[in-house]
Amino acid sequence: MPPISDEDAFYHACEQSDTTLLDDLYRPGFERMVNHKLDCEDVVGLRWFLDRGVDVNAEFCLHHAIGRGRSVEVLRLLIAAGADVNLPWGRWDVGRRPLALAARCGHLDAYSLLRSHGAEAELDAVDQAVLAVARGESVSLPRAVAPVLGTPGGDDYGWILGQFAALDRADVVAALLDAGMDVDTRGWSNFTPLDQAAMNGRVEVVRLLVERGADLADKAFDEDGPTPLDCALWGERNSRASDGDYPGTVAVLVAADAPTRHDS
Repeated sequence: MPPISDEDAFYHACEQSDTTLLDDLYRPGFERMVNHKLDCEDVVGLRWFLDRGVDVNAEFCLHHAIGRGRSVEVLRLLIAAGADVNLPWGRWDVGRRPLALAARCGHLDAYSLLRSHGAEAELDAVDQAVLAVARGESVSLPRAVAPVLGTPGGDDYGWILGQFAALDRADVVAALLDAGMDVDTRGWSNFTPLDQAAMNGRVEVVRLLVERGADLADKAFDEDGPTPLDCALWGERNSRASDGDYPGTVAVLVAADAPTRHDS
């Protein structure tokens, strides 16, 4: 096995909440890995990158945060750091502006925040369809490829169920399930909606998904990946949503006999 480079070590340190690891491994230029930190809900970790002068527009941080379902608190920090709310994306979904991306990702809080900061964008039919679902006006998802990487291929837009679960939208999740969506539809990084809800401490969504028969033993990523209970435990330590109820989430999963890969 080849040795792990300093860059690789720093990249994986972004997955932990302990910023002393970032301090120990940092080299000038590594701040450009900020978007891997934005894969997690970590306000303290984001501030660490902002304190080191990362160019949030060069890295399209606002787009990345919206696509990963980050909190309004994170988005506000990026805007305060100079993120351009009308910047066209130069990466995955090239040309898309943050407001249109928020609509297409079903991130209603992000959409409202961006509007309040003067964001503008022309919404196409896909954006409008997803926004209608986020507003509770529809359960008809469009046929379209996901605007963010790391999601399953195809155009059925099933990845968005996990996004709504992570965003604590129990109402939308329930409506989509009632409309026939599979409770274990895969989303970002192969997580199920239960994995994503558990990681963000979304206790009401977790309770709903458990009641609807979600797979309690699912292993994200691959056969050695974390179960939903593992996701909740990891999220509490390393990707803690400030409004997440992690003790409650763990309690619901334990009461349902959800397994863990960790020793008791």
